[in-house]
Amino acid sequence: MELSTSTQACLLLTTRLSARDASEVLTAEQFSLLREKLGEENSISLLLEGNAEAVLCEYEISAKFAKQIMQLLSRGVGLAIATEKWSRTGVWIVGCEDPEYPLSIQSCGTIPPVIFGYGSLELLDGGGVIVDESLETKFGPNDLATVIDGLKTSAVGILDLVRSREILVELLQRGGQAVGITYKDIVAYGSVEQLRRAVLGGRLVLVSSRPPGHQMKDKPIYEEAIKQAIGDPHVTRHAIQVLNEKESEGNDPPTQQLDLGF
Repeated sequence: MELSTSTQACLLLTTRLSARDASEVLTAEQFSLLREKLGEENSISLLLEGNAEAVLCEYEISAKFAKQIMQLLSRGVGLAIATEKWSRTGVWIVGCEDPEYPLSIQSCGTIPPVIFGYGSLELLDGGGVIVDESLETKFGPNDLATVIDGLKTSAVGILDLVRSREILVELLQRGGQAVGITYKDIVAYGSVEQLRRAVLGGRLVLVSSRPPGHQMKDKPIYEEAIKQAIGDPHVTRHAIQVLNEKESEGNDPPTQQLDLGF
């Protein structure tokens, strides 16, 4: 797995490299602050391409923050071991400064420093119906899958939520396509036969801001924002309109046969 220097820097700064790694990685706010301090014209890769200590001093990073950053950057051996392990699982890894980083996710208010996934990156910029609580509560998986499949678009939902997962699976069973977002172990989902077949068939992409194989107990940070960013609100509203129309048709009183006396 060939990772850009900027992606390596993002991983070192924001990711625990193993289940035993207790490093104090940067929070979303700290990572955003660091990028802001470096300025838009500079890449986070500056910290690996030259003298990181001098760079931090030049851009007036506080001593305490700089110490934390330097400790994280010193985990090069751990990163090499982790990336070798991750590459064997078949995931791709894209940092927020890579050209391949999806444009859709760049629109998040606070973008994930790194995303991990299985499947076609192109699906992440293809839009789709946002599967959220309002849809899940009002409409059943079968109706939702029927409408989304009929619109020839993707469903974008969080696999870790039971009702969302039911909708995505129902759509995939019909031959449709989906974006499955997870804050749990992406490897576990990728090894499910039905999902794996859909990934290999180009109909499903799995994406997470968390490294493969990790069972983290902390709460999700980016996943809801990723879902909203990838999905298309216009397509979602259209799907809801179609569903409401179908529901209205289903509630119409049955037509009665007129007795014409013949």
